[in-house]
Amino acid sequence: MAEEEIVYPLDEERAQKAYDALVKYLALSARSEQECKNKLYDKGYHKNEVEYALERAKKYKYIDDAEYVRTFLLFNKNRYGAKKIAYKLVNEKGVDKKLVDNILLDNLDDDYQIESATKMAQKYVKQKKIVDKSGAQKVAAHLYQKGFDWKIINKVMTNLFDIFEEN
Repeated sequence: MAEEEIVYPLDEERAQKAYDALVKYLALSARSEQECKNKLYDKGYHKNEVEYALERAKKYKYIDDAEYVRTFLLFNKNRYGAKKIAYKLVNEKGVDKKLVDNILLDNLDDDYQIESATKMAQKYVKQKKIVDKSGAQKVAAHLYQKGFDWKIINKVMTNLFDIFEEN
């Protein structure tokens, strides 16, 4: 016996309450569509009430994943590399991977990432008082943890320590 999904008729009053709860949730901070959906389900609203609230919020442009990704990128591009930003958006925020990849491709070029990674590496070297090539592996690991691609890390390490050969 297969499980059947229970379809509830749309209760206008509960649907309005779901929308009001969503607007209140969005008033605190911008959210992805998936975060909003999860919040409404956690509050006990049914699928059709959640869909009603989400569609209405999209109509008023309260929820726009593309704009959310751009805003997230604006605030986090100096803190993380492209891989970590993509991971956070897709896995933690529930945004579509293709959308994230396209916006990252348009907004984060290699030159910007190299500049950002170089600043992070220099700050790390200064904080950890790394004076020679022996600490280079720690610097590279730090940049990788921040979400930079090995191609970017190798270029930064070449500039800082003159140790890695370009492929």
